[in-house]
Amino acid sequence: MSFARVLVTSCRELLTLAPRVPFGSQAGRDSRRPKRVAVLGGVLLVLSVGVWMLWTYLGRRDMWHMLDLSVYHDAASEFPKGTNNMYTGAFGDWGETDHKGLPFIYPPFSALLFYLLLPLGFAGLKWFMAGLSMLSLFAVVWASWGMLGHRRGASRLGIAAATFAAVLWLEPVEWTLVWGQINLLLLALVVVDLGQPDSRRFKGIGVGIAAGLKLTPAIFIVYLLITRRFRAAGIAAGAFGATIVVGLVGAPSASAYYWRNLVAISGKVNDKLSVGTLNNQSVQGMFTRMLGDSGATTALWLLVCAIVGALGLLAAARASLRGDELVGVLITGGLSLFVSPISWSHHWVWVVPAFVLLAHAALTRGRRLWWWLTGAFFVYFAAWPLRLNEFGHWDGSKTLQPWGLIWLVPRDGSREEHWTPVEFLIGNSYLLAGIALTLILVWHILRDRSPLPVAAEPAEDTAAARGPVSSVFGAS
Repeated sequence: MSFARVLVTSCRELLTLAPRVPFGSQAGRDSRRPKRVAVLGGVLLVLSVGVWMLWTYLGRRDMWHMLDLSVYHDAASEFPKGTNNMYTGAFGDWGETDHKGLPFIYPPFSALLFYLLLPLGFAGLKWFMAGLSMLSLFAVVWASWGMLGHRRGASRLGIAAATFAAVLWLEPVEWTLVWGQINLLLLALVVVDLGQPDSRRFKGIGVGIAAGLKLTPAIFIVYLLITRRFRAAGIAAGAFGATIVVGLVGAPSASAYYWRNLVAISGKVNDKLSVGTLNNQSVQGMFTRMLGDSGATTALWLLVCAIVGALGLLAAARASLRGDELVGVLITGGLSLFVSPISWSHHWVWVVPAFVLLAHAALTRGRRLWWWLTGAFFVYFAAWPLRLNEFGHWDGSKTLQPWGLIWLVPRDGSREEHWTPVEFLIGNSYLLAGIALTLILVWHILRDRSPLPVAAEPAEDTAAARGPVSSVFGAS
C-alpha cells in the first residue's frame, strides 16, 4: 500500500469514528515474586538518590545553584506590584556582576504559584523544588508502567523504583535538577493525568494546569480532541482558561501585557541565549545553527513542523485508538519538543517515559536486541560526570558536571556555526534521533492495517489494570 493511501485510510478511520479501545480494559501484569522486586527496587532507589545527594553536596557550587529557579523566585516578587516589571526586567543570581540576568517568559499563573512560595525563602525553595521534582519523576515512571498494564501493588512499586534509580541519571533529568526547572512537574501533570482511565470524571485537568504553567503542554488538548475524548479535552481547555483568569485577577496589568506581547516576550530569550546554541535541541535551533537567524530558517522550521506535526498527531491518535496510550502520549510529547522554538536539553525529560517503553519491550519480547537498544538509549542520554570546557574537551580546571554526549562538541560564542559534519550530527543528535524514532513509529503505526480491536470500558475505575492491546514494541 502506498504511503498516500496509508494516510487517506488513516484519516478516514479517525473521521468515521472507528471503534476506540479504552486503555485500562485489559488484564494487568504482575511479577511472580512481587515482594522481592519491591525490595530490590527500593534498595536501588535509595542507593541512587544517596549517590545523587552526595554528588550534589560535594559539588554544590555547580549542582545546587539552581539558576532558573532564582529567575522564577525573583520574578515572582514582582507579581503583586501591579506593573509590567515581571516581563520587562531581567532576573536571576548568576554570581557575576556584569550579567543582567534572564527574562521571565512563563504565564502569570506560574508567577503566582512561585509568589505563594516566597515565604520559604530561596534556600527553602531549593529544597522544595528538588523534592517536588523527585516526587514528580517517580510519579511519571509509576504512571508509565501503569499504562503498560502493571497493576498497583508491590511488583509495580518495585519496578517503578528500579526505573527511577536509572532515569535519575539521564542528562535532561539531571540538568532539570541543577537548574531548578519545572520540567519534571509539567511531565508528571501530563503523564499522570493521561494515565487515568478515560472514564475518570476530571481527566484533563492536569493537562490544563500544565498548559497554564507553560504553554507547550497545550498540544495535549489537541491530542485529546483528535482521540475523541471530548469531555477530557473540554476539562483541559477549561482548566487552562481558569489559569488565565487567575492570572488576570492576581496581576491584571502584567497579564494583559503578557498576552498582548506573547511573541515578543518569548523572543527575549534570544537576546540573552542564542536560539542557535547547542543547548536548543529544537527544529528551529538546528536550522538556526545551519542558516543563521533568517527568513529561510523560519520558513523551513514551519514546513518541517507542519509535516512532522501532522504525521505525528495522526499516528498518535491511531496508537491511542488501539489502546497503546503511552505510545500516543510519547509521540505527542516529542512533537512538543520539535515544534517549540526553544527546547533546551533539559526540556527533553520525555526520555523518561521513552525509557520505560523500551524497558517494557525488552521485558515482554525477551530478545537480546531490545536489551541492547535499551542499554544504548540509556548510555546515550545519560549524564556523565565530566569536566568539559566550551570546546567540548576535557578540562581539569572545571568541576565535574552531568554532561551528556551532545556536549562533546564546541558550543556558545557562535562556535556552532563552524561545526564539521560529524560535530553537526553529534550536536543535533537529540533532535535527529527524536525525529527519526518518531517517523519510524509513524510509519509502523500507520501501515498496520490490522482490524482495530474492540473492548468495553473497564468497570473498575482505577489505574490498577490497564495495558495496550497491541503494543508497538512488544506483545502484551
